[in-house]
Amino acid sequence: MTRKIPDDDRLEAAIRSVIKKNRQIVSQAMMTELVLKELRAEDDDYRVTGERIRRVATERNILRIEIEYNVHDSPSSPDICPVCGYPMDPVNNSTLDGREADVGRHCTKCTYHTGMKRRTPGRYTFSIERSLRDNMSDADRMAVIRDAEKLIRKAASMVENVTKGTEHGKAGKRCAGNIKKMISSKKDVNSLANLITDMADPGPVWARPLVSVKNSNRKAI
Repeated sequence: MTRKIPDDDRLEAAIRSVIKKNRQIVSQAMMTELVLKELRAEDDDYRVTGERIRRVATERNILRIEIEYNVHDSPSSPDICPVCGYPMDPVNNSTLDGREADVGRHCTKCTYHTGMKRRTPGRYTFSIERSLRDNMSDADRMAVIRDAEKLIRKAASMVENVTKGTEHGKAGKRCAGNIKKMISSKKDVNSLANLITDMADPGPVWARPLVSVKNSNRKAI
């Protein structure tokens, strides 16, 4: 089978498209799968590794990479970052007698660092970076808020269901009710429903001084 390697510009475009659609991806395997799917929509022969995705994403500040580490007892002093491939710099500390001691390494590009015990990346989480959020359209922002609403409703149902039939059933039901109220209340000016209304209807702030500036049905402020 022919292997086709995307150049950095094509790979960057694929990563940006994936993170814009998903906003948070909770594993390297999932990220690689989604990027490959994006690339193969153009050509089935495209191939790319997770390591290269991380490197290009880091070099071009496309997204934020959060790392969960595995810690080992053996000492660690890597010269090359295992996350993005950039050089590592030593972390020094002064001893009581005034000497400098090497106590670890930190990457010169990304957030990876390791100390006296070796820390190896275990799980990666990829999320939309601030620079990309700043360039989001109003429609994209509304889509994120709608996604958040669905997740919060799901969380409320999970709380209620997991406590139902136990000694904590009543408390779980009240908790779920409070969560749902926070989502849907029209009286609470800080509710998610009112935030969505505000974002969808950015009208003039002087039009209705005795009620919410965006929604005449909301609680007076």
